[in-house]
Amino acid sequence: MWLRLQRMLVWRHRTIAAKRAVFSFLVSASALYLFLGFTSTTWETVTYKYNVDLDSLRNCSDIISTQELFPNSIPPLVHWTSKSGRVPAKLVPIVRSWRLLLNIRINNSRNFSAGDQLALLKSNNLQDFGTGNGSITNGSNKDVDSFSTDRWHFMHWDDKQISELISKHYPYLVQSYRKLVNGLERSDIGRLVVLHHVGGLYVDTDVELLRDPTPLLRPSQLQEAGLTPNFDCESAVWSQEPIEHAAFPFDLPALISNAVMMSRANHSFLSFVLTNWPPWFEQNWAKKRGRKSIDAVHVTGPVMLQKFYKKYTALKQSDRPADWCGNMLAEPGAFHPLNDVAYVPKRLKTACAKPEKLSKLQKQFCSPLTISNLELKQIPNTSYTVHKFMHLSYRENNFSNSIRISSIVPIFRCKV
Repeated sequence: MWLRLQRMLVWRHRTIAAKRAVFSFLVSASALYLFLGFTSTTWETVTYKYNVDLDSLRNCSDIISTQELFPNSIPPLVHWTSKSGRVPAKLVPIVRSWRLLLNIRINNSRNFSAGDQLALLKSNNLQDFGTGNGSITNGSNKDVDSFSTDRWHFMHWDDKQISELISKHYPYLVQSYRKLVNGLERSDIGRLVVLHHVGGLYVDTDVELLRDPTPLLRPSQLQEAGLTPNFDCESAVWSQEPIEHAAFPFDLPALISNAVMMSRANHSFLSFVLTNWPPWFEQNWAKKRGRKSIDAVHVTGPVMLQKFYKKYTALKQSDRPADWCGNMLAEPGAFHPLNDVAYVPKRLKTACAKPEKLSKLQKQFCSPLTISNLELKQIPNTSYTVHKFMHLSYRENNFSNSIRISSIVPIFRCKV
């Protein structure tokens, strides 16, 4: 009897201790929830509201891509893509930089810097998209049929929209697109499709805007704009990776980038890539199992684009389309003035420790001074953007602290 009573007391003591532990856990969890909730609410207090009935919208291509609206320029559209329309909270200031510097009428535009724009905002001398509480004013989010051509618009495309766009307008891509194995591969093809379909400026969500890019909408008229010396294209501008990225590990003197690219709709280079990529993919990559996100650079990203760019620019005179461009590249510093400092210096130090395995091109980067200068490199005042190289797409997870992109910038919408 005494032993039984002793066991009951021990059990009661353990139960009380367990309850206390559970209570402490719940209090801690509640505090954490309130903190995260407050953080999320703080970010999402500004939500741009729309009164447009999406079912009544006309097709994007009918409204935006017509030559009547943009006969002589790239359309003033900024495109982002993501899995579900949300971006990690750490990217909010970067995405917001585009609204800050492009919150102007195009016909009143000049080369605004971030400092200029902040001064204008503080002085209230800027024609703003919205009111102080974040709602859209009349004229900034008109019905799609009265799409304004004198200001920049922001568009976002999630995986569902891109899949629908491909199914409806690019049926020749469907089979190969369904064989892509991760979000980064799908995003790489999706951004090309979006740019081909409606035109504009595509940027990764970790690319920050530093300077008004409006003059680049008509690049052939621009002088000393950070374009390559023999630039000869009126209808597209493509960024290049930093030269260190091209050399390591690809051993290339230059590498086109798909993190920042501008083009008119239906541009011949995009048509060339999208038409030739499916058979190339089926032959070289479709049957390879176990591809990782990092392999996307070869399958759908810059290395793939570099191959097709080389073939496109080498087309015979008789095979060249009307809008063919022999050089549509900007200097690396125009859009990617800094290299990936979390990767490149370490990679160089490791590779340069075994110079016998390096090419002549790669050995040029192996001096201690060159490696140390990579980490000290400054952004020139001629750069339009800076790529932060956060590699968030490689992680393929659901970010617990993420923000709707429509809470950061006003998203223009139309039917696929």
